[in-house]
Amino acid sequence: MSIPHRSLVAVQTGERPPFLTGVRANKAFYSFNEQAGRPAVLLHVGLLGFPIGAPFAAAFHRRASEFEARATDVLCLVDTTNPHLSAYTAAPLATPHVVFCPPQVLRPWRFDPRKPVAIVIDRNTRVIASIASTDPDAAVEAALVALATCPIEPPRDESAPAPVLVIPNVFDAPFCRRLIEHFDCGEPIEGGMASVDLEGKAFHKIDATKKRRAHCLVRPNDAVHQPVIDAIARACWPEIKRAFQTDATHIDRIQVARYDDAGGCFQRHRDNSAPAVAYRQFAMSINLNTGQYDGGHLVFPEYNDYRYKPGLGAALVFSATLLHEATPVLKGARYVLLTFVHNADAEARRRAAA
Repeated sequence: MSIPHRSLVAVQTGERPPFLTGVRANKAFYSFNEQAGRPAVLLHVGLLGFPIGAPFAAAFHRRASEFEARATDVLCLVDTTNPHLSAYTAAPLATPHVVFCPPQVLRPWRFDPRKPVAIVIDRNTRVIASIASTDPDAAVEAALVALATCPIEPPRDESAPAPVLVIPNVFDAPFCRRLIEHFDCGEPIEGGMASVDLEGKAFHKIDATKKRRAHCLVRPNDAVHQPVIDAIARACWPEIKRAFQTDATHIDRIQVARYDDAGGCFQRHRDNSAPAVAYRQFAMSINLNTGQYDGGHLVFPEYNDYRYKPGLGAALVFSATLLHEATPVLKGARYVLLTFVHNADAEARRRAAA
């Protein structure tokens, strides 16, 4: 099915916000290009009066050491047409933490002008939390909780990294639970594989020695179908374009699958080697639960022995040509949403072969 690209009209978790530029209080130019590599908390005060915006910024300034411990910048965004501009400029915490932005830069963020908002972004300038609160201290605590979800890894030398893309926050926790309920309340079937017989004809193959999992389709008339489509278009299309220079426009069948400790696994395979599925370009695996199972990693043995287990609601995206394996679940049950995506040219090939 074809999915249109979604225009960004508001900042939501999992999205990349509108590109930000401005001038710091010390006259230095600021943009998201220099923010890359460091998380940030952006305090969007816009046109708010100084008596409202300043206490909000001051609460974060008092806890500066806690944010620095997580290598996180805290910046206060003020509209250049704010009537209290001189007060923000003269504030003791202004330099270099206040960024003055033209209204056309802040307008696309579309926040309620009656209250300040704290936007927490990760090192890749993706939103991990949007906190609207009139309680400055509560906003600080919520921002620190959000930052705690960002993984921190020490620098290391990589010799043969697998070309995979991890996209956090595609689904939030409540929607992950809805998808698990969709599986539990549905009619799961045993998972099979696309294969060919001795005459070269495509058929659906069941082989529990190679693949052992149950899945439940997400069909177009299911209540969860459109929210899945919207989330993938919002969070994944821009990342696939950025990382792989591919305009993903179509999505294949969508499944919620369960691997359990009765042998749930999918041994080494490629996802587009059979002629019937050769149009597939990228595989997408979105974790729906964490901390409830052991094992169940994704591995890419052609590159290294790293084990991938994305966080709750996070997607792992990779070329369908890569050899990979879902290792056995050793305890509990792993739930995951699985699909494949491709561009318009691949869709034309799919239709021609149908």
